[in-house]
Amino acid sequence: MGLVRRQAADAPPPAEEGTARQRLTDADPERRRRAALDLEGDAEAVPALLARVPAEPDPAVRDAVLTTLAALDHADVATGLAPHLRSDDAALRTAVAGALAAMPASVPALLPTLLADPDHDVRIMTAMILADLPHPGAAEWLAEIVAADTHPNVVAAAIDALLPMAGPEHADVLRAARDRFPEDPFLRFTVDAALPGVQEAGI
Repeated sequence: MGLVRRQAADAPPPAEEGTARQRLTDADPERRRRAALDLEGDAEAVPALLARVPAEPDPAVRDAVLTTLAALDHADVATGLAPHLRSDDAALRTAVAGALAAMPASVPALLPTLLADPDHDVRIMTAMILADLPHPGAAEWLAEIVAADTHPNVVAAAIDALLPMAGPEHADVLRAARDRFPEDPFLRFTVDAALPGVQEAGI
């Protein structure tokens, strides 16, 4: 009996059935999550992973799918994820924005399209992406939004994203944004409260 017990204890875990791509649609969410992580670095799995993003009901599995996709940081991934920024599902929008913010190599090419999107909510999400994008151009892209966007909520979101990285060179664009929207007390308050610190950053 002892020998049987030792064999059972020493036995390897049962092998996963099917390929990782096949297991992306398994009924068990934990198997789907492991499958998504097992596909790390597999560029051929991008279509299957992208298809799973809007279909996945489990947040932990969706995060695993997005983590694997973001690590690839490929143009096809960024292009495939961007349409979800206009989703009616707020959790999906936020999760996709977080993934795009981790893709500094491929997201910059999308910015002209995203910043010209007629939906101001997409432009707000773009400002949120730039807030966390590890790219040396992020501050200047945000400054361009502050200077040029016509919607006060987009400008406010861009200001909020810009302030942690703003310097005295951004003071004028902040003042100009405040003056463009004199009817927006929140934007005015945000800029007036931030300007002293922004100006002192260059001292």
